[in-house]
Amino acid sequence: MKLLNRTVAGFLIALMLLFVGDAVGSVRDISAKRECAICHIMWLNEFQQEDVTPLVAYDPKPVVDTGKQDIVSTERVCFSCHDGFIMDSRFAWVRKKYFHPVGVVPTEKVNIPTREGRRIFPLNNEGKIYCGTCHSAHGVSWKQKESPVFLRSKNIESSLCLACHLERSTGPKEGNHPVYQPIQKIEKELVDFGAKFGVKDGQATVICQSCHRVHGARDEKALVAPNENSALCGHCHIDRYAKDRDEAVAMATHPVNIKSDKVKIADEIVEVGGKVGTDGEIICQTCHAPHYAKYDATILVKRNVKSALCKTCHSDKKMVANTKHDLSLAKGDLENIREQTVAEGGTCSACHVPHGGNGLKMWARPLKKGEDQVAELCYSCHSDGHVAAKKQVGKETHPIGKKLSNLGNDIELSGYSESGKAMKGGGRVSCPSCHNPHQWDPNNANKRSKPGDPSDASNRFLRVANNKVDSPLCLKCHSDKAAVIGTKHDGANIEGAMTGNGVCGTCHRVHKGKGPRMWAQAPKEGVDPISSLCQSCHDKKGLGKEKLVGNESHPVDVAINKLGIKISKGKWETSSEKSQASEALHSLPLFDKKGKRTIQEGASVACATCHDPHRWSAAQNAKEKDPLVEGDRESSFLRIANVGDGELCANCHVDKMPIVKSKHNIGKFSPETENAFDLTAESNYVCGNCHVPHNAKGKRLWARSLDEKYVVTEAMCRSCHQKTGVAKDKLVGDHSHPLGVDTRNLAGKSEPTLPLYNARGEKKAAIERGRVSCPSCHNPHQWDPADAASTAGVEMDVEGDASNSFLRKPAAPNGELCV
Repeated sequence: MKLLNRTVAGFLIALMLLFVGDAVGSVRDISAKRECAICHIMWLNEFQQEDVTPLVAYDPKPVVDTGKQDIVSTERVCFSCHDGFIMDSRFAWVRKKYFHPVGVVPTEKVNIPTREGRRIFPLNNEGKIYCGTCHSAHGVSWKQKESPVFLRSKNIESSLCLACHLERSTGPKEGNHPVYQPIQKIEKELVDFGAKFGVKDGQATVICQSCHRVHGARDEKALVAPNENSALCGHCHIDRYAKDRDEAVAMATHPVNIKSDKVKIADEIVEVGGKVGTDGEIICQTCHAPHYAKYDATILVKRNVKSALCKTCHSDKKMVANTKHDLSLAKGDLENIREQTVAEGGTCSACHVPHGGNGLKMWARPLKKGEDQVAELCYSCHSDGHVAAKKQVGKETHPIGKKLSNLGNDIELSGYSESGKAMKGGGRVSCPSCHNPHQWDPNNANKRSKPGDPSDASNRFLRVANNKVDSPLCLKCHSDKAAVIGTKHDGANIEGAMTGNGVCGTCHRVHKGKGPRMWAQAPKEGVDPISSLCQSCHDKKGLGKEKLVGNESHPVDVAINKLGIKISKGKWETSSEKSQASEALHSLPLFDKKGKRTIQEGASVACATCHDPHRWSAAQNAKEKDPLVEGDRESSFLRIANVGDGELCANCHVDKMPIVKSKHNIGKFSPETENAFDLTAESNYVCGNCHVPHNAKGKRLWARSLDEKYVVTEAMCRSCHQKTGVAKDKLVGDHSHPLGVDTRNLAGKSEPTLPLYNARGEKKAAIERGRVSCPSCHNPHQWDPADAASTAGVEMDVEGDASNSFLRKPAAPNGELCV
């Protein structure tokens, strides 16, 4: 309506002039410029009469201070049609502030082309850009529907833009975003914003109008879409624009849209054009500039020669240069997954690429899939066929992938999540929990180490130097093992032990161990994996040659469930009906056939079941660590003090506990009696009067002298029940139940239910020629077969009868035992 009103007004003025100039009303010829007169009123023939004076004065100059060429080229005139009357361009009018600049003098970066000495795109009288610089109302048919009319030059795939801005299309080498390059995917949202794309070989390509919109843009720089935190970049670079750290890991690209608490964006980056997000986050434009970036820098704000850009922000990683992890020193022609050599890309490029990495940490090397992907990063070099093949961890090495929370301590080092994020005191242990791959010497960031230089526990890319006496790195996690310091298991107190690797290094090698538990000594063959470790030192040729277990020692590699122990919810329980345990059993460690600690049914006993090799005394507040002091039942690296009622023994042998209430508790009635090791019953624990766990005198860990003329089981009983023994008042006499009898000679077909033994004291079934012996009828650990809790047997003046007397079954009143 505005246009109609203005047009009607023009014609009325023309008619008024006509009537004033020609009163007789003669008919005039129709003006040939009436179509142009829609905008150019003064072009009408009627306005060209020299003898006519218009009623309204007209000055063909701008009526507003626009800086434009003429009123015809003002925005008001353009929008008199483009406000919806002829074409609806109100979307551009609303976001007028994001137009292509008008009313400004072109900068030196803009090169307006000329033809025959005249600018193809004219400026106004003040040398400024105006609407008519690019547009002409006199439409031209370009004979190509892709290009709009009313432009001074055809615009196919942004060719009009490039006529002036050619220097912005020169590609990454010249510091500009590439144009006419294929893109992965066109987002509908971007098209809805007004983005346009070129076509090459049937695939969409980037052109100027993919990012910029001359009219109706939505952000500064005439950007087609909002670009807060480089969001516009993300519309095309969907494989690089992560919303957070976890998504960046999944994309194997450098994180964006995060504000790191470890890495500060360097001021130098901002000074050379890098930008940060609304809250200081790292964004695409922190490192990249789409135009006028550094020459030969892949549109980076700073050239990354020798990883210079990486080191600007990651200054805490730059000390990797000139160390054994600087692969340019070892193999400069080594290529990463981009086929880029270390010499070309710099130190960082050997392991990391900013985009399109291979897994975690933007990894630049081929990776295998494993349980711990963080460790696999290290293995990509430290494995067969790779650059660090000579530096492998070996089969027996520090475990990875285990939860740090399993240690039950306050952990100072970091574990790692599945996405590779460091978690102090949490996550799972991995190679970088102990190693800092960027710093050779934990105490000197400037110390260098070229390939071939010597190494020890004070460097080796460790996070904490581990060469001190107390092995500080190990104790960062294994603080509960610190009690070993100063004990007989401390290498400083062992003749011949290596002491250069700290207290832990005496027994353990973190990598390339010789047995389970990263064992530093050669395990002894013929025993279970855990016991073999102990016996590698406690051997005639070992470091512990003064402390041997002897030929008759507590059995190992036997299943605990044979003793009536079962495991429920990780706790030990007993199924023995004779157990009189007043408290729950201690859940001592058990092991499988590979030496792995387990709580499964059928797990076996090993040396470490009873012994804690890292703690000298089981007492809570024990301070005695003098290596010259001999151990006793309360120390000797026992897990439970084995004093009094033999708590350690009874923890497994729960069915033997009733002995403390019987006459076989020698300390109660004959405290001065000594066993074969000169230990009095008074100073010993109840089990120790008859048994010792190591270096026993015979089978059954016997602690008393044995008469070899008797079979083992009978000799054990006779070591007390003899004329010179502690039980000299309880002899069997010359006429006693025969021993050594083969029960198969007995009448009847049924097999005996009482235990039978061979000459070596081993229990045997009747079919295996098991023979009668003293313990066939007697249970030496329980006075009353019908009542395990009976205390009658401990009273010395109480005589036994056929219903008790340590019998396995009562012989009276119905002769059950005999039958």
